[in-house]
Amino acid sequence: MPYHHGDLKTAILDAAEHVMSEKSLDAISMRELARQAKVSPGAPYHHFVDRTGLVTALCQRGFSRLHEVLIKGQKHNGIKGMIAEYLKFAQQNSALYQLMFSAEATDGNLTVALHPFANPVYRMLEEEIGQEKNLKANSLDNMMSISVWCFMHGLATLSVASPLQAKVDKKNLDAFAYEIIAKLIKER
Repeated sequence: MPYHHGDLKTAILDAAEHVMSEKSLDAISMRELARQAKVSPGAPYHHFVDRTGLVTALCQRGFSRLHEVLIKGQKHNGIKGMIAEYLKFAQQNSALYQLMFSAEATDGNLTVALHPFANPVYRMLEEEIGQEKNLKANSLDNMMSISVWCFMHGLATLSVASPLQAKVDKKNLDAFAYEIIAKLIKER
């Protein structure tokens, strides 16, 4: 197999996402990723020393994408747009989303490597809540932002793992989420 590849790191990450979506992260081996990317078995090790490096890069990529879609949603329709994009991201990228919040990704030093990618998502949520409450971001109650993110994460996780829509009185999940978040924000 050839060694040279236009963008090996991206090809390996793409291959990892593909394998995760069809099987699981546990099914990923560097040899399998090399085969999928059509490179030599040792080539992935030039970018990822081990599985932890691969998981870190996948999670960084996931948080970057999530931030991008939240920006798009915010520009389109404020917090309602962010809610819709968050749920859509989790549903369309379920394996990656689950990895981003897994015990493996949030263990030890990996968390430090993810902060620069996850923090912008949190800060954006915090700022949007501040606008909804007509407050400055630095005067926000941190617990409100954490509560909203916890709710969204739980809802997104359940929307991927179970037929949640049938349990919310046939309301659109986006509308249901906005209704609950609006109540949370107004009650504080």
